[in-house]
Amino acid sequence: MLAVVVASAAALVATSLSTPAQASAPSAQAGTTTTTTSKTSKAGKHDRAWRAHAALVRAQKAFSPATPAKERPDATLALRKLWLLKDSLSPAERAAAEKLASRPDKPANTGAADPNILVHYDPAEINPAAFDANTALATLKNVADTYAGSGYRRPKPDKGRGGDDRIDIYLDTLPAGLYGYCTTDQSIKSTATKFDVWAFCVLDNDYAGFPPQHTPLQNLQVTAAHEYYHATQFAYDIADDGWFLEATATWAEDELYDSVDDNYQYLRNSPITKPGRPIDKFESNGTFHYGVWIFFRYLTEHYPAKTGAMPTLLLQMWQNADSSKGPRKDLFSVQAINKALKKVGHTSLAAQFAAFSAATPFPTSFSEGAGEATHPAYPSKKLSGSAALGAHKKKNFKAKLDHLSSATYEFVPGGGTSKLKLRFKMAPKSHGSRAVVVVVSTTGAILQTKNIKVNRRGVAGKKVLFDATVGKVQVTLVNASSNVFDCYRHTNNPISCSGKARFDNQRALLNAKAA
Repeated sequence: MLAVVVASAAALVATSLSTPAQASAPSAQAGTTTTTTSKTSKAGKHDRAWRAHAALVRAQKAFSPATPAKERPDATLALRKLWLLKDSLSPAERAAAEKLASRPDKPANTGAADPNILVHYDPAEINPAAFDANTALATLKNVADTYAGSGYRRPKPDKGRGGDDRIDIYLDTLPAGLYGYCTTDQSIKSTATKFDVWAFCVLDNDYAGFPPQHTPLQNLQVTAAHEYYHATQFAYDIADDGWFLEATATWAEDELYDSVDDNYQYLRNSPITKPGRPIDKFESNGTFHYGVWIFFRYLTEHYPAKTGAMPTLLLQMWQNADSSKGPRKDLFSVQAINKALKKVGHTSLAAQFAAFSAATPFPTSFSEGAGEATHPAYPSKKLSGSAALGAHKKKNFKAKLDHLSSATYEFVPGGGTSKLKLRFKMAPKSHGSRAVVVVVSTTGAILQTKNIKVNRRGVAGKKVLFDATVGKVQVTLVNASSNVFDCYRHTNNPISCSGKARFDNQRALLNAKAA
């Protein structure tokens, strides 16, 4: 977890290493995925060794005091990728990797016992003006018990490492720009088929030198929520898609400490500001995957049923992604999301992504946006085009849409109009083509929201209100496909399962005519 949005994000895992081991038959359906190889398969000994070396270099950069805070990679995913590839390092490099992933040498706090957490720290390094060790333990206990009380699996026992089987949390002085990290020192073989592992975490001991908009305690709170969620994820599958791990961990911050709003910094590089970027794209040198947390917040607002204190929907996603039952039941990111949405809401990832894409220009249309629309860090949706149309005037827009991306166009009545005739010519429906039209009054109220059903060829037509009561009409074109194939063969492809998107670069034509 990084201190500022411009910092280089957790970019290490440009690939996920998780998938069912048995290939499934190819499918042309937009909302399905096609898996063609196992997560334990290798792209080649040389390629794996090269990637392992690159992972070591990246992890060393994450911890080097010489790395500027704005350029520091996220340590959690840096160490994760390094550990998953460690067996392909040379002996000297393997020793360096093990040193990077080693536990800090800090004494355990035996005076404040908790049955699930063991905190380690040097009393001389604790700054009581920031927070004391008891406050840190109380914060961690709140986070851990909230997750467990909400149905999540507790982090796995570590066979006595760090003193006993409890998860070990170390308070230490970390390099500038690094809030904290979690990792594992459990051995993971290259032939592994299960990736549920124990974890330990390291958090900064006072957050001195961090941006002043939050107190040290607030930084501790959101870091504990974020990093401990990673430790929880690791108990299901440490090797799932990096974008899914980071977006859901950032979402968890907001669930436990909603008033801190540290995750708003990531909205400047998110599906709101970059709707043309697939939401499952992991940025090697950016923070987009953090910003995708707003999509999960949108989902849990619309499907708010809870287990304990937290929405059941995300719990079920991670239960679907559980690798402990073997590769046949181990779903990766988009598969896990889609299955959870079908169970909880009788809906789909495709339908909800289209609805989300149309809602983001209107932050007051959902609770998180409504409460924070005036927040200085809350951005405006980027439009792909706009036009003012008087009577009998028309305008055409063209788009090329990658999977899980969208483009929004705005039309404003120019006077003397009553209806807006819309014509859609998109890629075939089976490629994920969807569209949503939102009619907005002159006062900013949403008058109508219409889901456009394109036919199998991707064609549709619609008339909507366009008179003096209308301030604008927004039309969102969507490629809602999550169909990927050739999983885990394309090691430098930073989308779900390191696969290829079956329906990228899909053409869409929108014709609008005022009447």
